[in-house]
Amino acid sequence: MRRAFRSRAVGATVLALVLVTAACSSGDDAKDGPTITVGSTNFGEQLILGEIYASVLEDAGYPVERAFNLGSREVVNPALKSGDIDLLAEYTGTLLTFEGGAPTTDSAATHAALQSQIAGSGLVALAFSPAQVKNGFVVTAETAQTLGVSKVSDLAQHNGTLTLGGPPECPERELCLPGLQSVYGLDFAGFEPLDVGGALTVAALEGGEIDVALLFTSDGVIAAKGFVLLEDDGNLQPAENIVPVTTSEIIDAYGSDLRDLLDSVSAKITTAELSELNKRYTLDAEDPETLAGEWLEANGF
Repeated sequence: MRRAFRSRAVGATVLALVLVTAACSSGDDAKDGPTITVGSTNFGEQLILGEIYASVLEDAGYPVERAFNLGSREVVNPALKSGDIDLLAEYTGTLLTFEGGAPTTDSAATHAALQSQIAGSGLVALAFSPAQVKNGFVVTAETAQTLGVSKVSDLAQHNGTLTLGGPPECPERELCLPGLQSVYGLDFAGFEPLDVGGALTVAALEGGEIDVALLFTSDGVIAAKGFVLLEDDGNLQPAENIVPVTTSEIIDAYGSDLRDLLDSVSAKITTAELSELNKRYTLDAEDPETLAGEWLEANGF
């Protein structure tokens, strides 16, 4: 069992991948309790969301550490369950699937199923955000026009001729290559392992190295580059509302004040705002700390 008050160290499997920044609270607002280590996976949106939640907690007097850019869900999920991190911005449908559940396109139902699915693991899913960040399959405007595609199902007319690009884990993820095969009957000529909706994927799509790219629906680069987001007409992708997931230990230690604070932040995150933050991070090279600080101030935190 973990001690309620402890000196935190990221576990051995994570240590080589993480840069932890500590911040100590002082003064009358300082909270007495366990340090909250806020984690993130390894792409820009996660860094921004992690910084938003870490900063608002810090400003409210909670002791906070940051453990960002840890890697994929296969890394951060065990870290959360083992107590190496205490808070993570997750996505309802993807996490529910990862935990063995079956998400739907209904946000509330998917969130309720997630809460039930993780109840015995010591994790707590807080209120979900209106922002949804789903996997999206994208082509260039030229490809869309040449091939006459606007929906994912249209790609089946070109089976055996197109190359898909996405994160290395795509061939094993049900919402990626296996789902495209089972739901849409797609047969790609090849798959290029790139990054998680990042610069490598964008460059490969622009350069013609791949024909179809997996990007996130909140990615500002889609509009900025004139890419075409194909309609998920087979409903492969479930509800994917942003949701902070923490541990029962942290909730027990700090109670409703912490829950209410994080819920109030989540309630104000919209897909459009997140897309703009992602654009500024990816295309304008603004750092997550600046973006998070400006967003929090603009939204009254």
